[in-house]
Amino acid sequence: MVGETMTKEERFKAAVALEPVDRHPVFPILVTAAPRLYGITQGEAWRDHAAAREALIWCFNEFGYDYGSKPNYYYPMLPGRLCGAPVRNLIPGKQLGEDDLYQIDERVLFERDDYDEIAAMGWNAFWDEHYERMSGKSLEKLVFMQTVSNQLYNEDMKICEERGMPILLGVAVDSVMMAFSLCRTLVEFTRDLYEIPDKVEAAMRASCDDLIANAIQVCKNNGKMTAFIVLERGSGFYYPLEIFERFEWPFLKRYVDAFVSEGILPWLHFDTDWGMNLPYLKKLPKGKCVCDLDGTTDIFQAKEILKGHMCISGDVPAALLTLGSPGDVEAYCRKLIDEVGDGGGFMLTTGCECPVNVKPENLRAMVETGLNYRGKKAAPVSEKPVRAPEKSADVSRPKGKIAEALGNLLYDEVKGLIKEALDAGVDVFQVIDECRSGMEMVGELYSSGEYFLSELIMAGEIFKEVLADLEPLLAWSRPGTSLGPVVIGTPQGDIHDIGKNIVVSLLKAGGFEVRDLGVNVAPESFVREVSESGAPILAMSALITPAFESMRKVVESLKESGLRVGRLVIIGGGPTTPLVRDYVGADAWTLNPKEGVDICRDFLSGKR
Repeated sequence: MVGETMTKEERFKAAVALEPVDRHPVFPILVTAAPRLYGITQGEAWRDHAAAREALIWCFNEFGYDYGSKPNYYYPMLPGRLCGAPVRNLIPGKQLGEDDLYQIDERVLFERDDYDEIAAMGWNAFWDEHYERMSGKSLEKLVFMQTVSNQLYNEDMKICEERGMPILLGVAVDSVMMAFSLCRTLVEFTRDLYEIPDKVEAAMRASCDDLIANAIQVCKNNGKMTAFIVLERGSGFYYPLEIFERFEWPFLKRYVDAFVSEGILPWLHFDTDWGMNLPYLKKLPKGKCVCDLDGTTDIFQAKEILKGHMCISGDVPAALLTLGSPGDVEAYCRKLIDEVGDGGGFMLTTGCECPVNVKPENLRAMVETGLNYRGKKAAPVSEKPVRAPEKSADVSRPKGKIAEALGNLLYDEVKGLIKEALDAGVDVFQVIDECRSGMEMVGELYSSGEYFLSELIMAGEIFKEVLADLEPLLAWSRPGTSLGPVVIGTPQGDIHDIGKNIVVSLLKAGGFEVRDLGVNVAPESFVREVSESGAPILAMSALITPAFESMRKVVESLKESGLRVGRLVIIGGGPTTPLVRDYVGADAWTLNPKEGVDICRDFLSGKR
């Protein structure tokens, strides 16, 4: 390391406090990648506690970064009773394949009717009473497991630090909004926010202090004073600012104030795009928090907004670490150091967790660049203005009351108008066409920035329920009613379906015959469905990097079966990029569901 004059701890504290450093702290948030790098499977890491710890220590020594995130892969989150949604994890070697990445089985944990009880009892008391009903396990077993987990965590941490690997994190705690969203699922929680907002807010208010107290206690138990706050579903990627201001921001401020008062560093882990929310962070205490970005939020814009106020951590993207070259990684890290590191207040970390299938040479390039590159002196430049929210584009309003009501997300009105139309003898396909027109309006409003993912979810749910109600009246054989079949699914190794389901709704509304294969779909299943249906379009969505290889196998299988030529393959999902598109051999990529449907239409019309 070139010219180091500070200890790791001094450097870390200085970066948080926005003070000068000899170099920027550098460490990947590396957990699940360690077993593969070490030479064991994910299943082995779950079954052998000591081997999982050894994998992390080996990676730390092999690659030479500053901090270990946790002392053991084994903990899916840091141990703390009720510091977040009590979700069920799907385990490699049990519910998943031996070397698959563990995943969360997101399902409804409490019902809409439970909000009043949570508001009356608070978070801890509610789960004390209802945990067994939700999980099928006794509360006594949960308490015992968490006690043992905390003891093991402390023992592992002592071993790691005795062997030279300092541990960064003391606890992981869901934001209140994240905890509730995971307990209800994104779709159901979004409906709750729009349909019973007062009940949701009351329950969240009653839960906030419990979640804070739980996290503080865990930090005090293990002596590590950094709270990893899991933030995702309050972002501008999902919801408009009025939702953020009511259901995320007040509780986040309470978290930060409480943690800072206890000497705990709030590590604000922002998954998805928080660009429009970043200015609010300037209202938090200066030099007391870390803004940790996952590669989706524009980190350079974040620097413009937060410079001189908050340390920024990030954001080497997962796709770059899995598919790029060492030269690509080095170039991006240099750019981060030059621009985001200018003036201090920066830590070079991975964009979210280091991907499980990271290339060792890319990880080494990231770490060595951080250790040895000091940055160039930036030439004076004029102050860049902060990017303002885009103005809403002119959106064509659909003809017909049903379309207008659906476009405005008025569920009860849509149902009433459909009943009136059918009672008056209106053709059921005309009703469907009006609904499609309303969905088109929703898609345009989303593309223009006036609507958010939450509105797409709500519109998709309305459209899905309308189709279910009308299905007994449909023959689905009217000539010209379909643009043709589209095969869609989440590839093998990935069980996430929220983004896929939104695209499915828009494709159906757009007039396509959708063949939805679900999640964790094997390559041969995609190929078989394409062959049998003759679908000219294949769409795949992914939320984790191991799915990249599955996508690639699907495209290769299409080629081997003689089904690739003349067929559009389009991909999307959180970690995907144009680099991923090229790697898997797809024709198109987008993160915008409406744009994806437009690409499919253009392909069929010969424009693409």
